[in-house]
Amino acid sequence: MPAEHPHHDALPEHWWRSLSERGTGSALRAADAAFVGMPVGGIGCGQLYLGAGGRPWLWDVDNRRPPGNVQDAHYLDPLTPSSPFDHAVAVRTGGQDRWLDERDVPDAVFAGRPPLAEVDYGGEPVRIALRACSPFVPGEVEDSSYPAVVLEYTATNDGTEPADVVLAAFLENPVCLDSRQRRPMRLHAGEFRAGGARGVQFSATEPPRAGHSRPDIVVEDWDEETDRGWTATGDAFGDGPVRLVDRPDYQGESGAFGQRMVDSHASAPGSDAPARDRATGTLRSAPFRLDRDYLRFRLSGGFFPGTCCLNLLVDGAVVGTATGSSRDQLADRVLHVAPWAGREAVIELVDAETGSWGHVGAGRIVLSDHAPSGPPLAELPDHGTVALAASGADRISTTPALAAWDTPSAVLDARPAEVEPDGVRDRSAGAVRAELRLAPGEQRTVRFHLAWSFPVPDREGLGFLTGAAGLRRHYAERFDVAADVVRELVLRAEPLIRRTAEWVRTWYEDSTLPWWLLERVAAGTTILATSTCYRFAGGRFYGWEGAYCCAGTCTHVWHYAHAVAGLFPDVERDTRERVDLGIGFHQLTGQVSMRGEADRGPAVDGQAGTVLRIYREHRMSADDGWLHRMWPRTRQAVEHLMRHDAGADGVLDGPQPNTQDATWFGRISWLSGLYVAALRAGEAMARECGDADFAARCAELAERGTEVLGGQLFNGEYYVHELDPARPGSVNTNRGCFADQLLGQSWAEQLDLPRVFPAAQTRIALESIWRHNFVPRPLEFREASPIPGGRTFYDADVPALVMCTWPRGGGEEAGANWSTSYLNEAWHGIEYQVAAHLIAEGMVTEGLAVARSVHDRYDASRRNPYNEIECSDHYARSMASFGVYLGALGFEHHGPRGHLGFAPKIRPEDFAAAFTTAAGWGRYAQVRGARRRSEIDLRHGRLRLASLALDVAAAPTEVALDGAPVPHESQVAADRVLIRFPEALHLEEGQRLVVEF
Repeated sequence: MPAEHPHHDALPEHWWRSLSERGTGSALRAADAAFVGMPVGGIGCGQLYLGAGGRPWLWDVDNRRPPGNVQDAHYLDPLTPSSPFDHAVAVRTGGQDRWLDERDVPDAVFAGRPPLAEVDYGGEPVRIALRACSPFVPGEVEDSSYPAVVLEYTATNDGTEPADVVLAAFLENPVCLDSRQRRPMRLHAGEFRAGGARGVQFSATEPPRAGHSRPDIVVEDWDEETDRGWTATGDAFGDGPVRLVDRPDYQGESGAFGQRMVDSHASAPGSDAPARDRATGTLRSAPFRLDRDYLRFRLSGGFFPGTCCLNLLVDGAVVGTATGSSRDQLADRVLHVAPWAGREAVIELVDAETGSWGHVGAGRIVLSDHAPSGPPLAELPDHGTVALAASGADRISTTPALAAWDTPSAVLDARPAEVEPDGVRDRSAGAVRAELRLAPGEQRTVRFHLAWSFPVPDREGLGFLTGAAGLRRHYAERFDVAADVVRELVLRAEPLIRRTAEWVRTWYEDSTLPWWLLERVAAGTTILATSTCYRFAGGRFYGWEGAYCCAGTCTHVWHYAHAVAGLFPDVERDTRERVDLGIGFHQLTGQVSMRGEADRGPAVDGQAGTVLRIYREHRMSADDGWLHRMWPRTRQAVEHLMRHDAGADGVLDGPQPNTQDATWFGRISWLSGLYVAALRAGEAMARECGDADFAARCAELAERGTEVLGGQLFNGEYYVHELDPARPGSVNTNRGCFADQLLGQSWAEQLDLPRVFPAAQTRIALESIWRHNFVPRPLEFREASPIPGGRTFYDADVPALVMCTWPRGGGEEAGANWSTSYLNEAWHGIEYQVAAHLIAEGMVTEGLAVARSVHDRYDASRRNPYNEIECSDHYARSMASFGVYLGALGFEHHGPRGHLGFAPKIRPEDFAAAFTTAAGWGRYAQVRGARRRSEIDLRHGRLRLASLALDVAAAPTEVALDGAPVPHESQVAADRVLIRFPEALHLEEGQRLVVEF
């Protein structure tokens, strides 16, 4: 049973039992899982969801931002499937045509096993099932970075007669979805072949521009006090255009011409920004004639396509739309309107958003023949190619342009249409059809390949990066067009999909860990296939904090995210070298910029976390060459921290900017604990690099720090924040119980470092965090909190580990800063790091309970299980969940030393789980009963093994590699044995090491 908890009875007994039970994998009925969107593309290739019915949605592969998530918006109001263009798969069996998705098969069963998803559509006598993924092979970043999804449809004939099956996939041309509204465009679709596959590739071309130019026509310049001919609804737009001098000062310069503009924030009622943004309404113009080729205007406000925007309507239908970019300064926008020349149109300004940035502003609007200057078509972010192809059928045919696609029959019985229609006025879709004949009892698979190539990312949005003007996606170095992606995948699909499936089998089916835990940790790894993460030409990895939110692969968030290091260590090593110790490094001081080149300021937790990550990356290396190369700058980074330890007592002094978005002062257990952990990592690295003097210096400071933390900042129940009397009013947790207070020790556990906090005190403090911060009804907690506000990342009826509680008072003294509202919140990455630490210190049930609470909050009935939210969607800090997994394994690895170790914490008597190392991965299994045995089954890559630590206090009776005895020596301790191999073993893929006791 868990340690004492005042609210233990609030959670049912079966919930506690389920934490460590194996259980079963989730299976969701498509009709009941509207929020499901599992990212299925390659690493850093954009974002594409697979819905529970098997249809892709939230297409963000073409560098266009999807509906914006501001703060907790998508937690409270989850997105449901939508797409800016049509697409589907139709099937014909037994004379019946239907869509293969939730519309026609609501009872389809979805099983998400990231990186792979399965949908069972059933059917009689022919059953259809889908398996979808992008290749994902841990350790092989290039093999896991295809801009493509492979959709395998398997048909099984359960009948006694032969059966004909026809599958047809169609896709509306998705190229230049935004650009085609701004400039003339012709859509194009052409056939291609790729080995045994046939497909359609979609593209767009720009015709020559017309030479005529007539004078501009002013539609509206807003220089009157009232809206001439405009009709308003709601209260957002007030009585007319707002004077620029009457806009709130915090909106800054408007960028408007003249004295007035429309601004649904400035003209809305309310005394503060949130109140003004809650106002909604529309502003609609009188009809006017489209007598020029372009509608040009200036727009500001939030980025909310469709709900905070300017729409152009012809015959009541929206033919063009534009939105702001979350700025209050007007920016130029244009719509190409020549296809509707001579027609009457209406402009509608829409403000339907009630949260932050929920407003729209408009400046001068004119009709013009003058096309705005812009880059060549190939340099536009949404210009590229998309390919759809099929393989594995008896007969494959293509229709590059369909006459209709509104019904399954229209797609299956494709009628051709014009292949180069006008891109603004017309729509165009192409289809690929695959035919099979199945004998009784036969099963066959048709493989559809969906690939894309949009080489130019949003250079403006990434303008803070070095070389932003020439940024290109990494895959553009490998593939010219999407059809080339398909061509390579057709050649390599068998081994790539087989290895992906092998990883999935190793992670899920061949493990004894609880299914819910495996699914939750794997859900975090899908962040790599979202718009949070990029890979650029030249190999640079880049990550926002969350999708499009907070720049710079920032150190104070990403140091929580352990998954990338565990799955693709090459990526983390490169980021440490290229960014943290490269682009973002201050050579004179050793400071690591908290956001690379995007913000060269400091963050003390990010600085310490980066030192710890450097040591982690070294341990996940095959040899020590990388560390020796990194050591001079790594030492400087440690020395930078030392210079902020004015008393040389192992505790930080002075200003301490950190992930709480404020600069804290005083003696702070969580920040100084991270510092002590970084000192221990510096000590370890110095010793390995032969820098004995610096190692001794680090060790001495670390020992002092541990003494101060335990002797002066522990109040007998938990660690506190001792205030700096010279900084009254600065943000602090004073007497509060802070969830991250032991973060340095959590890091130390993962890296096998000496203790940061004394063991007995650590246990007491963890029990206090468990007792005070793990709240069964967090909304009730918030209502009683002395701290006002905070975003909502928890529900009323599911537990959460909240940031800070006040068992001894002090909430009213937390400081006068907006960021104190964070103390009421629950950040999933912090919940995971606490969970991992609880497990590592032996409080297994408690740790699982904390992690399970996040899992329950992301139940498919509540919100998307694959989108853990903090400041935005797919928040990187959530990849701390991989630390929970490592804790459950009791995992140790030091690649250069050839060391591996396991001490499972969940049902160790009969345990099995996947593991990853510097150069390979496999399955570890053990039994601990009358018979004691351990097995290491290497399933990919290679493993150099010089020592092996296991949770048995006895020497092995036999160690064998593929049945052949292996010379070894043993060192037995109270709770484990260390087995050394005088001649290091070199395991290759497919080999098995067995240890008998």
